[in-house]
Amino acid sequence: MTDYTLLLEKIRNLGMSHNWAITFVNRLKEDEEYFTVSEEDRKWAMERGFFPGRVELYGLNEDNWRDFLPDFQYSMMHPLNNHFLKWLDKLTLKYVLNSNGCECLMPDYYAYVENELCGGRYTYLMDCPDDIPKDKDFLWNLLKKFKVLALKPNSGTAGGLGFIKLELRGDGIYENNKPIDMARVEEIRDTMRNYIITEYSSQHHELAGIWEDSECTLRVIMCKKPNPDKFAPYSWECIVSLARFGTKDSGTTSNLSAGGIGVAFDFEDGRLYGKGLQYRPFAKGNTVLSDRHPDTGVRFEGFMLPNWQYVKEKIVHLCQHIGSLDYMGLDIIITENGMKLCEINTLPSIDYNQIICGPALRNDKVRNFFLHKGMDSINSKEFYNAYTECQTG
Repeated sequence: MTDYTLLLEKIRNLGMSHNWAITFVNRLKEDEEYFTVSEEDRKWAMERGFFPGRVELYGLNEDNWRDFLPDFQYSMMHPLNNHFLKWLDKLTLKYVLNSNGCECLMPDYYAYVENELCGGRYTYLMDCPDDIPKDKDFLWNLLKKFKVLALKPNSGTAGGLGFIKLELRGDGIYENNKPIDMARVEEIRDTMRNYIITEYSSQHHELAGIWEDSECTLRVIMCKKPNPDKFAPYSWECIVSLARFGTKDSGTTSNLSAGGIGVAFDFEDGRLYGKGLQYRPFAKGNTVLSDRHPDTGVRFEGFMLPNWQYVKEKIVHLCQHIGSLDYMGLDIIITENGMKLCEINTLPSIDYNQIICGPALRNDKVRNFFLHKGMDSINSKEFYNAYTECQTG
């Protein structure tokens, strides 16, 4: 049995950042719950920096393991953006992208609900309508004006409320597509902390044809190409490009961790290819890969993302605009007329993405980026040694 509290301490002592070490240990714990691995394979995988379950999940062996980005090395390289990662909380990002042709990329921001130290005070933001009084009925009146709102944590999970889609349909009020009453609206209003109230971005109708009950979000991971000439202009490489669709399991989100299904698309032309993937706890019959949506039966192969050339141009422009960043995971909704950026992640999950889109390090340009960030200087055997020292019983 693993003493995960002790393991967290040891991983921190190896130099992993505190917050990410917590995530890393939690993901290892989940891996051990979902995958049964022999002691021989466990040692082999962990000495190379992988969670043990990756042997089965990736089909790891001596011939291919160097093509995959290991879990331990990936986490130890954080922060890949150094101090510029401070730009990436949702509120700051709105201000960072409020110029140079990037203004249209973000949804309208109406209000920020302060953290507990400020008592949940409402701060009204740049897109707040002038005709709505700033009082205890602000949220309700905002909902009546726009009919649907997005309420989202500025960072983390904000006390467990998570993302909230608040909607007014006729005389009915809905939270994440479930009917609620006015008392619940007031409870949300009074308990939100470190939350942003924004415009709700709706997906393009062609994407709704695959799944309409939640918005399809694209996950695009971009990295800056290393250049020894510090005065040279920079360019970017796409590491991951996948579309995530909601399912009956995932509710109003399309995140794979909530039960969504992810399918790769070609970054150049926006065409879906390959099979969709669901995390094992949600997959029907323990089959994680499928060539069609599990609930609607719509096939993925060959579907063209709408507005893709416009979206791709905006992604490239965005990367140039915030060029001080080296690495970022973009979450994007394609709308009827363009796109909206939900958030940028500084160290997005890349595990299942390497099944959907292929091994990350098989691309030499991507490998060079992580080598430039010190990947080969990280001794993954320290991971296995720390793990063995935390076994009890």
